[in-house]
Amino acid sequence: MKVIPVAQRTAAEHVRSQLVELIESGEFAVGQRLPSEAELSKSFAVSRSVIREALHSVNALGLTRSYAGKGTFVDAQFAPSQLLTGKYLPRDLHEVRRTLEVPLAALAAERRSRTDLKAMTALLVRFREEQDPSIRVGIDADFHVAIATATANPLFPRLVSELRSVLQEQAIAAAAVPGRAAQAADEHDAILAAISARDANAAANAMKLHLAAVEDTVTAPGRRK
Repeated sequence: MKVIPVAQRTAAEHVRSQLVELIESGEFAVGQRLPSEAELSKSFAVSRSVIREALHSVNALGLTRSYAGKGTFVDAQFAPSQLLTGKYLPRDLHEVRRTLEVPLAALAAERRSRTDLKAMTALLVRFREEQDPSIRVGIDADFHVAIATATANPLFPRLVSELRSVLQEQAIAAAAVPGRAAQAADEHDAILAAISARDANAAANAMKLHLAAVEDTVTAPGRRK
């Protein structure tokens, strides 16, 4: 019988695993600064060298980014995989979005909690207030991930987050189109209203209209790639 020996995990690997769980669960939010090495060392009851090794591994996963003199900040909720790498045609990406996000909106309407609604509402308030298109794109992505989170299936926010990382360039281009921000905000409000009302059909239709508007914006003459 051929077996693979069980490897003993180091302290740094245990710390890395817990940090990843804290980030993926949202305990440490995107953009948030992680506690200092000294604070983490005390919390995990390990040396600072162990913390540095663990942080290096989390950085390598693409979840965090360290800045000299400032600390380590959460850069993404989920580690990017090799599932969606390379270049894709806009029509292919939009087809995947329609296939994934329209039924997710319906499922979110059926399963959402008050906490989910609160999180989505806060994101839409920030979306309307934000003037910087690049920052608005990040809030938009968080809103779509929040919808996926509301399905209570942990795989869906991972998939949407992964897809959004590929759509980043297109999303920024669309966000800069005059008048698009206000339109997108109204479309988001319609999606949230349907999810809040637990109206699965309306949520799916609102998401379908939103994605169609995004596709029209991205593929309009002069913006095709």
